[in-house]
Amino acid sequence: MGHLSANRMRMLTQIKALRHYHFLTSREDFARVTRSPIRSTTKSLVGYLTKEPNLSSPKVGFVVSRAIGGSVIRHRVTRQLRHASKSSLHILPAQSMVVIRATKPEQNVHNEIPRLFTALNEKAGR
Repeated sequence: MGHLSANRMRMLTQIKALRHYHFLTSREDFARVTRSPIRSTTKSLVGYLTKEPNLSSPKVGFVVSRAIGGSVIRHRVTRQLRHASKSSLHILPAQSMVVIRATKPEQNVHNEIPRLFTALNEKAGR
């Protein structure tokens, strides 16, 4: 293995902070969450939330369509969403599954994710 750059090491460390069990992976889970009536929007994001009683920690999934841009842009947006979600997971209830859909490439998702999670949490509590 070659020498890892400082940026690559930092990226790997950030990804490890949001563990694999925090991610939605199955198609069925994505479908169930996006059909949920609990929904909230911000300037460039739409969030969906459903509660799953047998979960011990929240799970998050991301949808970034081709309308956002090419592959490099979509992956950059997904990384930004993942990183911003990591620091805001504590806002969500433990039994929640959340899907975040990007509607446009936005540089300021770090401010939008906490607002989105708070709005979803409030709607789920009703």
